[in-house]
Amino acid sequence: MPYSEEELRTYKAVTVVTLFLSLYGSLKYTGVPEGDLSYTPFSASNILLFIYWGILYLWQIVFTASTFFPDEYRLSIISLVGWHFPVFNVLIYIWSEFFTAGHYILSEIVLLINFFNLLALYFNHKTFTVKPVVNWLLIHGPLTALPLSWVLFALFWNGAVMFHIHKLFGRILANIFIWDFLLVPGVFLLLFNDWAIGFSSAYLMFALAFGQLATKVFALQWIFAFVIAGILTVWSFIAMVAGGVRNAGEERAPLLVVEEETVTA
Repeated sequence: MPYSEEELRTYKAVTVVTLFLSLYGSLKYTGVPEGDLSYTPFSASNILLFIYWGILYLWQIVFTASTFFPDEYRLSIISLVGWHFPVFNVLIYIWSEFFTAGHYILSEIVLLINFFNLLALYFNHKTFTVKPVVNWLLIHGPLTALPLSWVLFALFWNGAVMFHIHKLFGRILANIFIWDFLLVPGVFLLLFNDWAIGFSSAYLMFALAFGQLATKVFALQWIFAFVIAGILTVWSFIAMVAGGVRNAGEERAPLLVVEEETVTA
C-alpha cells in the first residue's frame, strides 16, 4: 500500500540519513585488522573491495534520488522495498564500528541479522521479479543483489578474523567452505535466473583471488576463487542473455495475439 505524504517524507529523510551513516562507516573502515589477522583465507583485495562499494553507493544514491519524485511508480518502489534498505545501511554502520574496534563476535552477529534482513527483502517482496529491466536494475541491483552478495562474503571474512583462521588447518577448512560461494549464488541463478547476484558474487571471488594471490603464491584458496569466479561469470552471462530473450518474448506475445485475431477476422 503506498505511503501517505507524511510517511513518504519520513522515509526519504531516514533513507538519506542512514545512507550517509553507512557511507561514513565504510570510509572510516580502512582495511582488515593489522597483524596475522590480515592474512585470513577470506581476506580479499582492498582495492577491488573499494571499487565494489564505490559502485554500490553510487547505485544506491541513484535510487535514493528517485524517491524525491513521488509519482505512482516511485511510491510503488518505496512500498516494495519498505524499510529493509535503511535497516541495511544502519547495520552496515554498526558492523563497521564493531569490526574496526575488534569486537568480532558482535560484528558477526550484526552481519547475520543483516543477512536475514536481506533474505526477507528478497523472498517477501521478490525484487527479482520487478519489470522492466530498467526498474529491475534500479531496485534489485543496488538494494538486494549486491548487498546480499557482500553480506554473504563478509560473514565468512568476519568469521575467519573472529576465529583467527590463518594457520594450515584453518586454510584447509577454508578450501572447503569457499565452495559455498558457488553453491549459494548457483541456487539463485538456477531458481530465479538472478544474474545480478551471480555477477556480484563472481566479482567478490575475483577480489578474494587477487587478495589471496598477494598473500600466498602457493595456495589452493586463490585457485579455487578464480575457478568459482570464472564459473559464475559464464553462468551469469548465459542467465542474463536467456532472461533477456524470454522477457522480449513476453513483451511481444500480446502483439502476436492481436495479429492472429486480425488474420482470423
